[in-house]
Amino acid sequence: MNLLVAFLHHLAAFTLVSSLVAEMVLIRQPLSLSTAKSLRTLDSIYGVSAMLIVVMGILRVIYFEKGAVYYLHNHAFMLKMTAFIIVGLLSVYPTVIFLRWGQALKQNQLPLLSLAQARNIRRVLHLELAGVVIIILGAVLMAKGAGFTG
Repeated sequence: MNLLVAFLHHLAAFTLVSSLVAEMVLIRQPLSLSTAKSLRTLDSIYGVSAMLIVVMGILRVIYFEKGAVYYLHNHAFMLKMTAFIIVGLLSVYPTVIFLRWGQALKQNQLPLLSLAQARNIRRVLHLELAGVVIIILGAVLMAKGAGFTG
């Protein structure tokens, strides 16, 4: 069971990063009906993968691996969790914009996206990817046993 939970945790993490990168590619293109629909779909995939990461991560911390006490006293784990929370909060901005497109897309109309919104979404996506790098750093430090304050 431990291997399955670890596998699902990592699969969700790679899915999250892939959807984030795909969103970055699409948001640089001129907005079309197809691109808008794809952005909404990718953002949904991003959200589901983030939820799976949380669920599998909680299972790993509480029931598998080294136990909650180890993780809750590990600076690398706290770095990783802080970065994950910040990335999650950053992701709200593009998600809200993409969700607002729902009515227009149902009517097969091109949603409104100002140049400023597109620029802000690109910035947020870059910040999210930078946060992912910090999350990976925290994971590597944890895997190497760094950060334990025991």
